[in-house]
Amino acid sequence: MVPGPLAPWKARGKFLPLLVASALLACTLREGRALWVVRFRLASPESIDRVVQEAKEGHLNALFAQVYGRADAYWNSAFVPRAEVLQQSPEGFDPLGYLLQRARGLGLQVHAWLNVYYVWPYPPPLPSSPHHVVNLHPDWLILDEEGRSLLDYSPDERRQDPIEGLFLDPANPEVKDYFLRVLEEVLQRYAVDGVHLDFVRYPGPKWGFNPRALEAFKGRWGVDPRCLDPLTRKPNPWILLREDLPLLTLWNYYYQSLWAEERSYHVTQLVAEASRLLKAKRPGAILSAAVLPDPDRAYFERGQDWGRWLEASYLDLVVPMAYGGDLCRVEAQLRAARERAQGRMVFAGLGAWRKPPQVVAQEVRRLRRLGVQGFSYFSYQGMKDQRPDYLSFLGREVHRRRADWPRGRGRGEREHESPDPFLCLLRKQSFLLGEFKRRKQALEERLRRLEPLFHYITRELYPKALPSEDEEVLIPPRVELETLSLYVHPRDCPSSRKEAFYRLLEARRRIEAGEGFHKVAKGLNGLRRETLFLRKGSELAPLLWGMADGEVSPVLEVRGSYVLYRVLRHHPPERRPHGDLPWSLKRLVLQERLRSLMEKELGWLLQSSAGSQPR
Repeated sequence: MVPGPLAPWKARGKFLPLLVASALLACTLREGRALWVVRFRLASPESIDRVVQEAKEGHLNALFAQVYGRADAYWNSAFVPRAEVLQQSPEGFDPLGYLLQRARGLGLQVHAWLNVYYVWPYPPPLPSSPHHVVNLHPDWLILDEEGRSLLDYSPDERRQDPIEGLFLDPANPEVKDYFLRVLEEVLQRYAVDGVHLDFVRYPGPKWGFNPRALEAFKGRWGVDPRCLDPLTRKPNPWILLREDLPLLTLWNYYYQSLWAEERSYHVTQLVAEASRLLKAKRPGAILSAAVLPDPDRAYFERGQDWGRWLEASYLDLVVPMAYGGDLCRVEAQLRAARERAQGRMVFAGLGAWRKPPQVVAQEVRRLRRLGVQGFSYFSYQGMKDQRPDYLSFLGREVHRRRADWPRGRGRGEREHESPDPFLCLLRKQSFLLGEFKRRKQALEERLRRLEPLFHYITRELYPKALPSEDEEVLIPPRVELETLSLYVHPRDCPSSRKEAFYRLLEARRRIEAGEGFHKVAKGLNGLRRETLFLRKGSELAPLLWGMADGEVSPVLEVRGSYVLYRVLRHHPPERRPHGDLPWSLKRLVLQERLRSLMEKELGWLLQSSAGSQPR
């Protein structure tokens, strides 16, 4: 018999397991650890079993499974055509249903990964099913400024354009309705833990000029967006504070900003309706989106206003795809994302398929200190191809303890927005919101002076500058250029910027040695090739106008890229019917006529200041 004084310890021992359990519960690690699983890994039960088992061994807790990648179904759908790679699978095999069964048994969440606007890779071939949306509705495909879809491009044009494949037009309400029908079927048939949206954006700034979108914008603002200078197709909110730029450049940027907002509106409407549908059909499920990591470029160039989606509570989670660049860039992009999220969940989307596991582990450690709530790795097969034990390495090095899914957080304090709607657009074009706050007052004062002038130019001068289709117009002298560019982030580490600069120097050396632009661009990964026309009054004209045909420029830093230019040809002025011209030349004509009218009717103002209202 234990003496009296020891009795309390005996009684306390009964509760010790409960105390330990409570302490462990309080210390439960909460961190999202997701894995993007590309559709080909869902083609058989055996492949799914391997994915699920290795994800569990890597201490992951969620799978973003691509069940709708090319507008085809990796589930038993009533109207979406079955994915072609499933033709060799067992009869009746349901990849999404089987994945849910296997993952749930091991405690893994399953989020249905759906590509929204991207529907097929570069053709040919086209989808074999007559029920595929590309075959049923080729009129839904997105168009460039000449009114052509990617189906109309030559093989050489396709090689030059960075578009991933065929996209549907976000401005078409039938496209939105079709996607919502796809989403509704998934939600009704499967108890998924969430829906993960991808390619919920435009393919690039040169796309989206479908007739419906053009007419709506012209009716609202009085300007055809095809007339705007393509050199203003990148976000640059501080351009309006520069006193040394021509008023015409500022006018172009003003309407280019309105066009960016118009495009983003259509994408946001789809996200908003997808959010409402998810909450109605499957309360508690998570809506997330894979987004471009720089919020300013995502919004301005691709119509992906993911900061707005978070502020409006359309999304529960955003996953910026910080795949490229060094640690400096990745950290800067996630810092900006955390700032935009204002308390909402942010996972870092890491490019594990292109980086060694040691580098990705270093990124995880650094980003944890920023307060990122989780990580998603792209992608299962890419990681396996690089190193068979990639997932188990991460499990040993950075996922040593299992983790539960993080709890959702409430909305943060939303900044009081200016009553000037255009100032709100400039806010979206700023990489860091803190930087915008510091310049907000200066922008507001500048806009107060500039906006009446922009509206006057549009109302009085722009209609006079527009030629009729049958009018013979004077095409101004111009330089035809071929360019190679390599994107560099303003917050890349100095060593990475130096490496990028020397890569273009090497490209320049090879071009001057006689190699073709296309061959050099293909051989040096990351280089983009394009052709453009430059008029004499353009920003780059002082440097490039005096170069001879065939001459190659020095390596320049222009609009966030290192760029090389080669002069293909100097074109003298010529007269041609306006209706016969491509938009690249129509734009030159309009810009030159508008510049001439501005000098004639606003000359007194241009000589003094670009910021006063005309009398």
